[in-house]
Amino acid sequence: MIIDILNSDIDPAGRNIRRAIDKLIEENGKEAFPLFDGNEVTFHTTNERIVNADRSVLNPDADLIIVVSRHSSVNPVPVLTVHPPGNFGEGLLGGNDFELGMTSPAWMKAVLCNHAKFVPEGYRVSYEITHHGPTDFPAPTFFVEVGSTEKEWNDEKAYTAAAKSVLYAKPADDVIPVIGFGGTHYAVRQSVIGQETKGALGHMMHTRDVGSVKSEMVAQMRDKSGGAVAAHVDRKALSKMEIANITGILDELGIPEITEGDLIKLNNMSYETWRKYSSVADKIEKGLKLFPHGKISDGCPSAISLPVDFFSAAFGKDSTPLMEYLDSKGGIIHLTGEGGKLMPVFLTDAENHRSVSVELIALSVQQITRTQDCVVDEDIITISRRQFDAKLARTLGIPSGPLFGKLSKGETVTLPDGRTITPDEVTKVTQTSIRIPGLEN
Repeated sequence: MIIDILNSDIDPAGRNIRRAIDKLIEENGKEAFPLFDGNEVTFHTTNERIVNADRSVLNPDADLIIVVSRHSSVNPVPVLTVHPPGNFGEGLLGGNDFELGMTSPAWMKAVLCNHAKFVPEGYRVSYEITHHGPTDFPAPTFFVEVGSTEKEWNDEKAYTAAAKSVLYAKPADDVIPVIGFGGTHYAVRQSVIGQETKGALGHMMHTRDVGSVKSEMVAQMRDKSGGAVAAHVDRKALSKMEIANITGILDELGIPEITEGDLIKLNNMSYETWRKYSSVADKIEKGLKLFPHGKISDGCPSAISLPVDFFSAAFGKDSTPLMEYLDSKGGIIHLTGEGGKLMPVFLTDAENHRSVSVELIALSVQQITRTQDCVVDEDIITISRRQFDAKLARTLGIPSGPLFGKLSKGETVTLPDGRTITPDEVTKVTQTSIRIPGLEN
């Protein structure tokens, strides 16, 4: 892979980052830095502003272009940033109108995470939304910047940190390329996603543009973000109208929406595996949420369903033992429905179906026998429930009130007329028989 690093000689931050890169290479050698591992790295400097640069300033054979530059802001803060080039509207700062440049989510994520590792005290680390040119470079391009004033551009700690972020960049193999919608210029939620999950943001759109965006632009965001597989929508930063517009376009284009919570869960599995398991969950019931426990295998998903009454009897009042089992076993996904209701269905690799099924049944029986009277006969469990019968108590002349409370707690009471009533006299017993395939094993 050929990586071309570009800076402008009239940009103080870009000039300083480039000098820091040269110094670090001179002091440590190229072999000390992952950027050179299997890659050919070339360097170019232009005498004009980067936003107005054309292809003539580049290595024509480059597979990736990293632009080191300054970041300016009307609300200046000390910051290390990374962002893709492009214009969602007129190209007021270089590039063509309504055109996005190609970019690399995986490489941007690698640099962003390095920013967080090397950032000097007093600086923040952030993605920036897609903005400014150039938009027609022939290879995926992104900017690595130090901001936001001359003080920071000339701060040796800051520009050296940016240089290290580039030199130590090495994309992971399992990143999930995503496009983003909503938020401010500094893409707060997307920055968290980039640092804490496998999610790797490509093109990102400010809230102000989401309400009027067209499907052609969203398709361009996807296609020029390394073929992004999903979209993150910062719903808290958008109005209902803006959400409706973007989700409608995503549905039209077949781009699945993925939440920050989903991306956190994906730390335990590949995106392809997530999609397979999500598809199985959708066939069970639309809108179910997936919660993986441990590393999830890439094998064929299989669903394990427990009878509702059986599951409710075991874990309806306390699901702690179930969660402890799932965490210790690993390789299992539990599902929740509307309102976070725990579903009696679990997903696992087909190879683990039998063992997990047997263990879930055994755990359920164990919980039921600890708390309720029951009898197991081959594949049928009969649960007996004892319950205070208020109607029966009244027929025996027992006044409602404190005496009801004592009897329901299992205490014997004496009535004003001298009669003694035991709890068994006012208790009804109901039995529920549930067939559990495989219970006899």
